[in-house]
Amino acid sequence: MKQTVKRFSLSFKNRVFFMCLLATLVPLLISSVVMVHIFTMSLNRQSEGTAKQQITEISERFSRLLEDCENTCAELTADGSAAWNLIDNTTIEIQKGMYLSLYQAVQEIYGHAQCSVYDAGGRLRFTTDTLPREGKLPVYWGLLRKASQNEGMTYYRTDPYLAVTNPSILMQGAYSLENPHGARTGYVVLDFTRDNFDNVFSGFYSLTDMILILDDHRKPVYCSRPDYSEAQISGIIAELMKPQGTAEAGKGAQQYLCLREPERGFYVILCRQAPISAPAVRMMGTVVLALSLLSLALSLVISEALARHITRPVSRLDKAIAKVKDGDLSIQVKVKTNDELGRLTESFNQMVKDLKRYLEDRVQRQKDLNETTLRLYQTQLNPHFLYNTLDTIKWSAKIHQIPEIAVLAENLAVILRKSISSKPFIQLREELDTIESYIKIQKIRFAGRFLYETEIPDVLEDCVIPKMILQPLVENAIIHGLDGCANGYICIYAAQKDGILRISVTDDGCGMGQEMLDWMNSPNPAKRDGHLGLYNVIQILKLYYGEEYGIQAESDTSGTTVTIRLPAKKEAPHV
Repeated sequence: MKQTVKRFSLSFKNRVFFMCLLATLVPLLISSVVMVHIFTMSLNRQSEGTAKQQITEISERFSRLLEDCENTCAELTADGSAAWNLIDNTTIEIQKGMYLSLYQAVQEIYGHAQCSVYDAGGRLRFTTDTLPREGKLPVYWGLLRKASQNEGMTYYRTDPYLAVTNPSILMQGAYSLENPHGARTGYVVLDFTRDNFDNVFSGFYSLTDMILILDDHRKPVYCSRPDYSEAQISGIIAELMKPQGTAEAGKGAQQYLCLREPERGFYVILCRQAPISAPAVRMMGTVVLALSLLSLALSLVISEALARHITRPVSRLDKAIAKVKDGDLSIQVKVKTNDELGRLTESFNQMVKDLKRYLEDRVQRQKDLNETTLRLYQTQLNPHFLYNTLDTIKWSAKIHQIPEIAVLAENLAVILRKSISSKPFIQLREELDTIESYIKIQKIRFAGRFLYETEIPDVLEDCVIPKMILQPLVENAIIHGLDGCANGYICIYAAQKDGILRISVTDDGCGMGQEMLDWMNSPNPAKRDGHLGLYNVIQILKLYYGEEYGIQAESDTSGTTVTIRLPAKKEAPHV
């Protein structure tokens, strides 16, 4: 059994009211609940990403420092000369050579560590440190004993409370020197001060951050903040080394990240300030919630006023549109406001006026078009009438034995037929036939005053060019180039290179003036009286083929050569 459900319908005013209310209420509720959480998560995620990248760069920087130190010691002891120099260093030359080798080896770590060489008894023999230092290190305990027991580089955290230790040195590295027979002759010792570590990590952390270096026993070696006490540093280490801790800890006011140097066991710890504190988050949530409630109350009032303001002019427009739909184009709605709805009403009134005017203008234009078309049909000229007239002139001249007029009529008919042809492009061979007809006409006018010939390779005669493109060039050569010449010479020749077809018209006349030469070689010449044909040739070439093609003219006292450049193609371009 089918049940008929009656659709619940609201008025347009109520729909506008509820839509405005929902459009305001939904974003406010979502923003008040989610915005603070999203904002804090975004800040924490961005801060975590930056911190991870930062501690990775710091750890890599520290690892590179240790690698450079080891490479320095290896380079210093590679040839065994350092071990021998500790045995025999009485001569000035040996001491100079040792210092030279020492300074060359520490180039990579200069400013990051001080390098010293001690003999097997722990006495200082050579050093790069410019400050005075203790001249002896203990051999049976501490750094040198660890170096004698291990192969390669040994790193040692110094004890600042021992009298033998320089309090400014935070960490030392030692490398045992042995001669080729395996006998230990001394040690290479690297001293790392706070200034050295500051130079290594400079630029990799901000003033509010803190870098902490621990040895493999989790004892502090270096802290970038001298104001941190031992208790504070111990608290940070305890927080990070908890069993449930991870490489990242401290979600409160500070964030701690820790990476362990894999080969030597050092810990690199980065302490960063949290991007936003918990009290600040709670305060922001309270402010957002209060503003949301206030905005909700305002949206109720504004939605009611907006719905009432919109529905009245919309109702008037609805009635006016219905009248326009019925064909009444004289309707006009009274504008009562100056807001968007008022401008909408004005636009409607103007649209109705424009529509009425457009219909009237369209009817009038259709009448004018019909009259123009009729006059065009009445004034069209049949080209066959001109051909028949020229043919009548030609045969009449032959009958009356006037061959010059017959030649003129016949060749003029050829030129006329080519010029009014509907084909914009022809083969070069056809263009030369047209030029031949034009030359015959001019030879009647300038009988015996010039010689004409062509030098066109057969393979280029099939190239397609715009029709009537050479006639203005030949005309210019005859009328202007050979002016005053009794025996002139005109030649058309063509060549093709790299896909470019060059067709030149040359004469041995009086040459071309510099002003005219500059005009023809200009990239965009202006229209010039008396040279409309040349101007049209330039514009046609640029229109069909682009700005890189056109005319180039050369002239001197021996004559003038005008060359057109266009693509060498055997098919007409798509225009």
